[in-house]
Amino acid sequence: MKRLISCIFMILATALSLGQQPSYMQQVENFKTNFNQGDSQAVFDMLNEDVQKQLGFETIDQILKDYREAYGNIDSLEFIQEGNLAEVYLLHFVRGKQKMALSLDRENKLSGLRFMPVTEDVTPKIERNLTRLSLPFKGEWFTVWGGDTKAQNYHVISNAQRRAFDFLVLGSNNKTYQRSGTRNEDYWAFGKPIFAVCDALVVEVITGVEDNKPGAMNPRQALGNSVTLLTDKGEYIVYAHFEKGTVKVSNGERVKRGQLLGNCGNSGNSSEPHLHLHIQDGPKMLTSVGIKCFFDRLMVNKEIREDYSPIRLDRIRSIEN
Repeated sequence: MKRLISCIFMILATALSLGQQPSYMQQVENFKTNFNQGDSQAVFDMLNEDVQKQLGFETIDQILKDYREAYGNIDSLEFIQEGNLAEVYLLHFVRGKQKMALSLDRENKLSGLRFMPVTEDVTPKIERNLTRLSLPFKGEWFTVWGGDTKAQNYHVISNAQRRAFDFLVLGSNNKTYQRSGTRNEDYWAFGKPIFAVCDALVVEVITGVEDNKPGAMNPRQALGNSVTLLTDKGEYIVYAHFEKGTVKVSNGERVKRGQLLGNCGNSGNSSEPHLHLHIQDGPKMLTSVGIKCFFDRLMVNKEIREDYSPIRLDRIRSIEN
């Protein structure tokens, strides 16, 4: 899955010369006022046309609601520095601090806006999963992204997804697809069943998102059709990119380890059919931190491993199949 930007959003267009300019100061104050009033439409109207088209009102509205819920109103702000095509401010919320970088186009419309943590050294509430987990699929799957370094796992740049996995299936041709690869049905992973890794409560389900044509992506609905499970230990397990119409569970339902959740698909910010899975320490991706995920007992590159966290290029399968 391509990068999900967990801070807020960042789309840069042509910017003015930098420095703490009056136009920037005015827009920052406007943003503060609109944010504190819960006026998402006013914030949306501050964006230039390109950003509006790429993100859409619903995305902006949900992001702002998530931030208000997590941090409360903005009490005050202060200029920090000029950055790369942006000015950076420190926002003092009721419940914490965040940096904000913004850029303006020549009409003084926002061409970029991004919230960033004050420190990048973010420690999760839980360092690793406490609940014993099985693999979420049967048969052999390939770990295309997984591990702790950027070389192993591009997800590390995102607080919530920094311990995420992307799993897909390689066929006998050592490719992820057969025939031309222009249809989702050409991909070995597409339509394969995905299972609950443990007993848990379903706390969020997203359905109704169309599967992408291979090579295309849908960043507005980044998770696509997705399921989030909450364990008794407080771990939030996020599954993304299910095939449209295949999710079998609903909010508030309790699931058992090994229960069918849905089929692997290509919905959301996904360029080909695969399963994205990660664990985070809270319910909201924007304000959560990723937890390292270890599976109970599995076959890794034809060797049995216990309490193992897959890394890039691992071929893995359950011991039971």
